[in-house]
Amino acid sequence: MSEEINEALRRYAERVQSLTDQFPNWNEVEVKRYLIEPLLIALLWDPADPNFVRHEFPVTMGSETRKVDYALMSGDTPICVVEAKAGDLDDVAARQALSYARNLNVPWALVTNGQQLCLYGIEFYTSENTMNALVMDVAISPESIDASLDSLNYLANGTLDSEEAYDVFKIFNEHRSLLVFLESKKDTLVKVIAKWIEERWAKGSVNEASLRSSLESVFGRVEIIKEKHAEGEARPTYRTVVASDWKYRRNLGKGIFELKTDPDKRIDVSLPGPDVERQLEKFGLCLSTRSAFGGFYYNLRRQAGLIRRR
Repeated sequence: MSEEINEALRRYAERVQSLTDQFPNWNEVEVKRYLIEPLLIALLWDPADPNFVRHEFPVTMGSETRKVDYALMSGDTPICVVEAKAGDLDDVAARQALSYARNLNVPWALVTNGQQLCLYGIEFYTSENTMNALVMDVAISPESIDASLDSLNYLANGTLDSEEAYDVFKIFNEHRSLLVFLESKKDTLVKVIAKWIEERWAKGSVNEASLRSSLESVFGRVEIIKEKHAEGEARPTYRTVVASDWKYRRNLGKGIFELKTDPDKRIDVSLPGPDVERQLEKFGLCLSTRSAFGGFYYNLRRQAGLIRRR
């Protein structure tokens, strides 16, 4: 069954790229009909069968009744609400889907435009912070689909309501929450590590540049910390990024990507590699190594259709 779903998702990824290239400005009704419903079918949720999918499912919100675009059903009980959106996904759509799911006592809320899927878990929705609740963020393209198949399979009919899916989504959420926490405390963390090494290494103070290099060798992706000029002026802090941190913005021009956490930061991968590196440096961003930049640059150019598969 999994291979059947995988093949359907690969075909869907090709469909998405073809249709969005032809019709970049679809409204929500068109997105639902031509993208989201075929995606549900690929995941074995039949939109034509009310045993599996309910359309315009009613949600009581205080004194009024609203309707969620789709409810994925397990028997007579919804297990996931699906909110359709034309264009980019945003926090407003996430909050809306989460509020519907909370009022229906449904464990999962999916927000999608057919090209990107953001799945949220009600259990993790604390302090009204949607990022706390995020358990999956997948962009669908022919180039990236194979890397996303394992995650997407957990959304399939017959799997989404399983204990296995819950356990996997909980781990996804914990990993993401830990990364966000560590990134917010990176400067303190580096100082703590340096002090810990000094206490146990017995070789005096730890050079921060050497520490950074060593951590990159041990852990791979780490943040670049502040260094000092000879005269004492602080250099900018550079933050490492990877390809999945960026969202393709086809409507802005071929090759334009924006940083998911800061849409004002945009790069143009249609330009030569050195120019892209300079764009990243301008925003205080970088890749962990030279070889990492090569993979990053190639991946984004593939997503933008600037490198065609043979």
